[in-house]
Amino acid sequence: MEFVDVNRGETRPPDRRLRQGRRRTDAPLDRILGRRDVAIVPWLSMLAGALAIALSFWLRGLEGATNEAAVIVALGGAAVAAGFAAIQDSWLGLRFRGSLWVYVIVSATLLSALATLAVTDGGLATPIYSASYLLASYLGLVFPRRWRRVGLVVLLATAAGVQAANPVTPIFDAVMIAGLTVAAWIVGVIGSRAHHWAARVAGALGSYDELTGLLNRRGLLLQVDRLLAPAQRDAGPIALMIVDLDGFKAVNDEYGHAAGDELLAWVGRALPTGLPMDAEVGRLGGDEFAVVLPGVNAVSAAKLGRSLRDALSPRIVASVGIATSESRSVVAHDLFRVADAALYQCKRDRTLGTQALVAGSAGRIERRRGRPAEPAKPPLSFARMRATGFAPKVPEPGLTYGWIVTQGLLVIAAAGAYVVAGVLLTDGSGLWHALMTYLGIPWVALTVGLALLSVGRGVITDGWRFWTILLGGDALLVIGVGVAMLDNGGLVAPIGGALFLKLQFMAAILPPRHSRVTLVSMSLTAVLVAVLGPASSLWVAPFYVAMLGAAYGLGSIGYRALDDLTTAAMEQAHTDELTGLRNRSGFGEVAGETLQAASAAGTPLAVLALDLDDFKGINDERGHA
Repeated sequence: MEFVDVNRGETRPPDRRLRQGRRRTDAPLDRILGRRDVAIVPWLSMLAGALAIALSFWLRGLEGATNEAAVIVALGGAAVAAGFAAIQDSWLGLRFRGSLWVYVIVSATLLSALATLAVTDGGLATPIYSASYLLASYLGLVFPRRWRRVGLVVLLATAAGVQAANPVTPIFDAVMIAGLTVAAWIVGVIGSRAHHWAARVAGALGSYDELTGLLNRRGLLLQVDRLLAPAQRDAGPIALMIVDLDGFKAVNDEYGHAAGDELLAWVGRALPTGLPMDAEVGRLGGDEFAVVLPGVNAVSAAKLGRSLRDALSPRIVASVGIATSESRSVVAHDLFRVADAALYQCKRDRTLGTQALVAGSAGRIERRRGRPAEPAKPPLSFARMRATGFAPKVPEPGLTYGWIVTQGLLVIAAAGAYVVAGVLLTDGSGLWHALMTYLGIPWVALTVGLALLSVGRGVITDGWRFWTILLGGDALLVIGVGVAMLDNGGLVAPIGGALFLKLQFMAAILPPRHSRVTLVSMSLTAVLVAVLGPASSLWVAPFYVAMLGAAYGLGSIGYRALDDLTTAAMEQAHTDELTGLRNRSGFGEVAGETLQAASAAGTPLAVLALDLDDFKGINDERGHA
């Protein structure tokens, strides 16, 4: 059995732990896929899309290219989508609404229908197949990491199968369609990462103590559960120390709460000094702190407890209660109960200073069969964000982080560069081909330049940057994609699907008041292409209307569902876990808003400060419980 050398004082680089936590984060699917809007809107989008496809093929049939089979397939798909949308509020729909397999089956069915239509129609380049771009983006947005990767492989394999079954599409166009599929998947993943990052930041704000910068009670309990998992599996030692500041009440009473807060902040900086590599430090509340030490036995824990008292002795005397255990059956409650009992003995006998007891439990622990699960990764904490240079700011509702905009614009630039390269390598004539030839490279360069303006993780709050980067990106896409569509047949051009992707991406990361601007710009682009392009492409206009609506709807519900996770985490971050009231940060936020409202209205405002007399005595004499 190996033990941690408490004299080494090793610390794992916080940036590594930060990156590990971010890579392994997935959205809680039961809170996303189980929502009513997430369940119904995709079916309604499929219904609208199927009806639009049937109408488009019917319109094209008036020109002598009727495809009755395609119309029948589209109407059948519309009937199925309408039926499933209608039963979502029934007992059957409620039972299977949150199942991931339902969404997998639906996605596979939709992809199969699109592939069938593409094979029987004009091959991979048929504009109807561009609906698969929305599917790719939706998979990247709301599906977990493993499923979204499998989905991308299936999408690319399906595109290859369509090309093999009906190889009428030029190879360059087929590769471009595959590239747009990957781009659609990437923009969905970018939106998902943005929301997950916001939720993690909000969760970090709920697991740290604002005054000391350490974990709070909630964060500390999460860490205890995480560190107990390997100890229970391997029967390794684990120790919990509760540090209580003696005489802290007198500091508050004699010098004021500001002096007490300054002392607590100093203790928060002094406690982590010299701790082992895997130690976690937190503030339970008031003047009570806790340290969790995996891999530390009773002898090492007692030595470490004495060193902590020495570290705090220049400013205040502390009592330390220690609970250690090497039992597989120990649970978090046992450690806290025994550590509290040891601390109580120190309070009764002032000569002890540090006391260590052994924790054990006869309680039964439920175990899973087979290979034991890996311990959960440590939650993102305020201290780790601060150490790695990321300011723990409250996530903005709009999610207009610079790195989101950067990655989105770079995806657009990459897709545009491929299209421009194809134009330069092929012979063509006409105004639109000339524009793509001479303006393509500057267009790509300008898109990359706008992306570089937003480099960084800071929240884009400045109005000039917001309108320049976000709406500038809209304008660039309108110009580049619009000209490319006009150079390749108008609305039937495969690259027209980029309009759907841009709209879905913006609706997924921005609030409706901003994403509606993109809805208008993408719709106007489609109208201009329809007016300036050949009349032979107008048959696909109903499909464009349906796809623009579906893109906005799917992106919007993704935004609402994932944004609610951040809102719930922020509400938890502003609530005291023990009392259910607002904590320091939550009260400060509300107090600031109330003060501004009272100042603007010219009304009086009162703040009541309540202090419990002799509460310290209750903890010392009767225990923390």
